[in-house]
Amino acid sequence: MRRRFMTAAAIGIFVAGLPQSSKSAESARVAQVQKTPVSAEAMKAQQPTGRPHLYTHAKVGFTVAVPPGAEVVERKDADQISIRSRKGFVINLQTGPARPSIPLSRMSALLEAKYLGQGKPWSLRGADKPTRIGGMPAHEVLYEGAASRAKVVVARGAKRDYVFIFIAPETDFLKLSGEFDWALTHFRPSAGDLSAPGTPPEAMQAAAGQRFSEPGYGYVIEYPAAWEMSKPTAMAAMFSGREGTPEYAAIIGVQNIAPPGAQNAGESVKRTVNQLTSSLGNAVRGFRVVDDKAWTYMRGNLKLHGRQLFVVYTHAGESFKKRMIIIPRPDGSVSHVWSYTAPNRQFAALSPVAERMLHSWTILTDRRQ
Repeated sequence: MRRRFMTAAAIGIFVAGLPQSSKSAESARVAQVQKTPVSAEAMKAQQPTGRPHLYTHAKVGFTVAVPPGAEVVERKDADQISIRSRKGFVINLQTGPARPSIPLSRMSALLEAKYLGQGKPWSLRGADKPTRIGGMPAHEVLYEGAASRAKVVVARGAKRDYVFIFIAPETDFLKLSGEFDWALTHFRPSAGDLSAPGTPPEAMQAAAGQRFSEPGYGYVIEYPAAWEMSKPTAMAAMFSGREGTPEYAAIIGVQNIAPPGAQNAGESVKRTVNQLTSSLGNAVRGFRVVDDKAWTYMRGNLKLHGRQLFVVYTHAGESFKKRMIIIPRPDGSVSHVWSYTAPNRQFAALSPVAERMLHSWTILTDRRQ
């Protein structure tokens, strides 16, 4: 496989009775990528810039990251919380027993009798798509109202279904949706929801796609069943769609970098960022960092502070956009670099696949791994 350049409101669903890297390799692919049609508009979503705090539901046990400046309001009579932000958005989350007899794609329809239609909050149902949240299969649907928009995501675990409703003003929906996506990235369900009793690991892996889990790399990550994986250099893995498909334009990479002279995790991240930007900036034209902010990796009790960068550049006549997330290992000896690269005109359209892979990325702390 040829490769491009890559530097090393209340929720009623649970109520009974309701109805729902080489430079030359990149040049070889540019011609093919330029022919790939653009299938969606770019979405300029903002990610939180401050330090989050974790909320764990005392009864159910799920954990969610609360965006900076937001507060959690609990409903004592239901397994439901609301995350309310001064920025104008709200995230409602409710959980209840899993309802496997209803396909995930139909679960959001259970809300529509109450919320969709003339004189109701939502006037139009929009696009929907499958996704993954906290390691669980999920389905997402967009809704539009008179002055607001909503995104409904239903995730299914082995024991529970989780329903997320994100509501924001129509004028700020795209900008604020980054806060919701960020919260979903750090969501972890209650114990027992990631594997059904008696389900063979092979069956779960097949349902989710493929899994990269080679010894010594220090992480595992899932990728689509139809995608291909390669290892261009030591301690680097790259994933992309097959040639001839729209996903061929996307490259997801994870690279391990041990920056010389780093004495701790903070130095490891700083030196890795400098190394990456210097190397890429020297290899392409028009290199520019368009966003650089703190990014926190959280899985269970593991919290690692890193950085997220968005960069743009031109190579072989094509404009590219790259998202990089740099996370240090706990001892600071190595930084893991997750990245997503695509032509700028296709970056937003292919981002959902990258997000699902990012959600599945799990850093292992056992020294043997």
